[in-house]
Amino acid sequence: MINQWLNVRSLLTEEQLQKIYKYEEVEEYRKYHPAQVIEHAVSMERWIGIPEPVKQSYRMVGRQTPLQRAYRLEKAWGTTNRIYIKREDTLSNGSFKITSALPQAYYGSVEGKTAVITETGAGQTGVAAALAAKLTGLNCKVYMVRSSYELKKLRVLMMKMYGADVIASPSDQTEAGRAFLARGERNGSIAFATSEVLEEIAQANGSINIAGSLFDFVLTYNTVIGLEVIEQLTSHNIEPDIVIGCVGGGSSFGGFALPLVDYYGERLERVICTESTAIPTLTKGEYGYDYADGEGGGSKLLMYSLGYDFRPPAMHASGLRYHAAAPIVSHFVNQGIIEAQAFDETEAMASAIELARNEGIIASPESSYTINAIKKMCRQYENRNIVALLTGNGQLDLESYGGFL
Repeated sequence: MINQWLNVRSLLTEEQLQKIYKYEEVEEYRKYHPAQVIEHAVSMERWIGIPEPVKQSYRMVGRQTPLQRAYRLEKAWGTTNRIYIKREDTLSNGSFKITSALPQAYYGSVEGKTAVITETGAGQTGVAAALAAKLTGLNCKVYMVRSSYELKKLRVLMMKMYGADVIASPSDQTEAGRAFLARGERNGSIAFATSEVLEEIAQANGSINIAGSLFDFVLTYNTVIGLEVIEQLTSHNIEPDIVIGCVGGGSSFGGFALPLVDYYGERLERVICTESTAIPTLTKGEYGYDYADGEGGGSKLLMYSLGYDFRPPAMHASGLRYHAAAPIVSHFVNQGIIEAQAFDETEAMASAIELARNEGIIASPESSYTINAIKKMCRQYENRNIVALLTGNGQLDLESYGGFL
């Protein structure tokens, strides 16, 4: 069991961080997150200890997750490359999101908070928040992007099974939601849902937000993923050549890839993050200061963005429907250390079906873009170790795959 998180902020200099967070107002974040979480959000310490209750919860939900070699997929593709897949889909909630949700809920409960109010796109953050809240004795309310709410009924049911109240966003429960609806915004987005969440928390005493992406502390908590991969690779004397994962807001990719970038450095041949051509944040977005929510509120962050007022289309990979990418992930992309690639949804889902038919793994639609990138690398390279992150399972997304088939 990993005993410490790697603080992703320690990978940058203070000068770089001051530029990224030029307009950061920590006091603003204190309204929405536990005090200890905020301390982690501004800490420059390299390592942060994981509390024993969080480690116990990690064990319960299924950490450590396996790093599995995809022998049959290698054979089907006729490649000499070795494909290793980090399987976050095996966690009891079905995705990596529980890894950062548990410490956030834990610190909230220690501080005496009574409820979690959070936002979710595809539903994975919502499911994780619902479970984390229940395990730490907190109530939970989730604002879910309406297009996903209507498409992913089983994820809604899963949140309710864990005890959460689930609301389709935009909703009529907040001023922000009513304003979005009045403008004809019906599909919703992560940014819209975030606006509703922040408004309600500001009015509700004893509530916290469980952030699913973007913020440094979320990436830091998720470094358990990358640290496990390093431990698993070194135990078998394997060094990765190519590292691949998908990016919506950047929390899974940051937690997975940044520890590998730090540990292996220039020994890595390529580090690739994937996204959808429908929401090409890192491949076509602008690198500059922008808002994290959909209303233009709060602090501006230096990151790749399509604009806080970007209206994402409805798509199967709802977890990728966000206008911006995490500032630290954006920094490494801007520096050329990480490269971004965008793929068409049809192409990506076809690759995910190949994975299912060869390895028996049904990947989340978000991870289909990663599988597609692996396939592309196998056409370009030979005899490489390709290590990729599967962010979650797609067994609750079968209607999306059914529509594709």
